[in-house]
Amino acid sequence: MLLAIDIGNTNIHNGIFKKNTLKKTFRIPTYTKTLRRGYLKKLRPYLKDIERVIIVSVAPKALKEVRYALKKIINKKILVVGKDINSGVKNLYKDPKQVGQDRLVNARSAFELYGKGAIIVDFGTAITVDVINKDKEYLGGVITPGIEISLNALTERASLLPKVSIKKPKDILGTETKESMISGAVYGFSSLCDGIVKRLKKYSKKSKVIATGGLSPFLGPYCKSIDKIDPNLTLKGLKLLLEE
Repeated sequence: MLLAIDIGNTNIHNGIFKKNTLKKTFRIPTYTKTLRRGYLKKLRPYLKDIERVIIVSVAPKALKEVRYALKKIINKKILVVGKDINSGVKNLYKDPKQVGQDRLVNARSAFELYGKGAIIVDFGTAITVDVINKDKEYLGGVITPGIEISLNALTERASLLPKVSIKKPKDILGTETKESMISGAVYGFSSLCDGIVKRLKKYSKKSKVIATGGLSPFLGPYCKSIDKIDPNLTLKGLKLLLEE
């Protein structure tokens, strides 16, 4: 079995693969005092069968803590993307070190699974939109604040606006403040996604558009430009890297 781990700014997305099948996924808060206990609880049924571990991370401190926790419960070598293993795509960023390894893994995964060239929209803490072409070259991307960050900032900076939770809007036309805020967030960010994708199509006109990230099952259906929603794209990409 393979344990694939995607450490984000808010959550750690984990997947357990048995051969080509993703048997289980689970999330753990990125910064928690019960990290080791959480992993032990989730992994207990699989501990004796896990043979390989691969991690991609955008949070250096959390990466260190996850590696420490896992070494206490899994006596296996842990591979880290960008350090022990490469994404396998040609990075054309002016300064390649500025690109998060998770974005490169997503690009590789979308390229291999959904077509030779893709646009990837990752709905996470931040929203990233990345482009990989038919020659397996990562061309670059766009970064915007995520929907939750934006709603929290709006509440903090506008004293008369309440705190709201993300949910399905009743309609685009809100008839009270919370409804209006939810509608603005959902339809606003889906329209943002469609607008950015439309502009990025000039770099890869026939590209499939893949949505991923924790909020992709929720926001993806509101985006007209999305061809495929795959919340496990990064985990699948990590698995692909070990098959080379």
